[in-house]
Amino acid sequence: MGDATPGSGCMRSASGQFNVVLWGIGHTNAHILRQWARSPIPGGRLTCVSDFSTFAYSGMLSGVLAGQYAQERMEADLCRLCDAAGARLVVGEVIALRVADQRLEVRGHPPIAFDLLSIGIGSIPAHSGVPWGNDVLGFKPLQTFNERLDRRLREVGPQLDGRPLKAAVIGGGAGGIEVAFCLPRRVQALLGDVGLDLSLIDSHAEIGNGLHGGTVRRVRREFEARGVDVRTGRHVVRAGGGVVEVDGGERIEADLIIGVTGPAPPPILGSLGLPTDAKGFLQTRSTLQTTADAPIFAVGDTGTIENAPASKAGVYAVRQGPILWENLVRLRDGRPLVTYKPQRRFLKLLNTGDGRAIAEYIGLSFRGRWCWLLKDFIDRRFMDQYQ
Repeated sequence: MGDATPGSGCMRSASGQFNVVLWGIGHTNAHILRQWARSPIPGGRLTCVSDFSTFAYSGMLSGVLAGQYAQERMEADLCRLCDAAGARLVVGEVIALRVADQRLEVRGHPPIAFDLLSIGIGSIPAHSGVPWGNDVLGFKPLQTFNERLDRRLREVGPQLDGRPLKAAVIGGGAGGIEVAFCLPRRVQALLGDVGLDLSLIDSHAEIGNGLHGGTVRRVRREFEARGVDVRTGRHVVRAGGGVVEVDGGERIEADLIIGVTGPAPPPILGSLGLPTDAKGFLQTRSTLQTTADAPIFAVGDTGTIENAPASKAGVYAVRQGPILWENLVRLRDGRPLVTYKPQRRFLKLLNTGDGRAIAEYIGLSFRGRWCWLLKDFIDRRFMDQYQ
């Protein structure tokens, strides 16, 4: 972590107050909110802008699916967190960013002025222009996924008439793998002992893109033991209406379709007037500040560091929190910013939904009850900071 040349300095508002605005409360911006509660920036005012009144932690979604946690365990109440920090919470949809005027426009609210802005609105499931029907459940936003899933299961349950439920998960990355592992528990909890024909579809030559070969083999064996139909190298050309159609004309019937594909930028990022990378995410320096001449940061999935892009993973967003806090203070004071360097190695844990997990670290792969206990400890410890 070294010093870097600062971007545009900050001017205090006409009132003399220093306005910090967090747009989107994900892993990184949540750290700022917690830090503010412990030690607010003198003379500062913090405003949080979010589509939801809760912050949802992706690491526990699989555990909620498997019945290992209640929905509330993966969420934190933003109203309570903001009250504790003396911050203002604005729940609503951002419709525009006025970079030159340093204003954020939220539907139904007066414009929000900022001296510093951190954008952390995450990503959405990518489907590369492939049409998805209304019955396809994207796993984001996380806050509503389980509610939407339960509604769909209650809709299709009475139509089964004794036959197994047919389900398809589109996307064989870590998220899709965990959903495929844990979904059967959710189905059983809502529909009882119905059969489940589950397919996992991925466009890559192998599932678990980015996972070590030993980890993939463990996942494969687990899926084989559970009768999961894994289809790789298949590109989805249409999904919805009870069917997933892949290249070659093959049609996979499915009462339930869940999209857990890779990350794509939220459409609004392209209309902000800020530099973006080739995929449409906001371009940043290694300091997390956007490459625009403005006091704006982009964190988590929302930002891509120029010349050092990293995969979109929650572990990076968590590690960015302390760097962002330091740089908010430094940019306010006109001091050089510090840089963030994405770690090259980190622990990966996949919940298999049965009280065990598969772990991977520095090329080594493990499976067992202790892996789940480790994941449970890490996830609970993280959420305990906000609950």
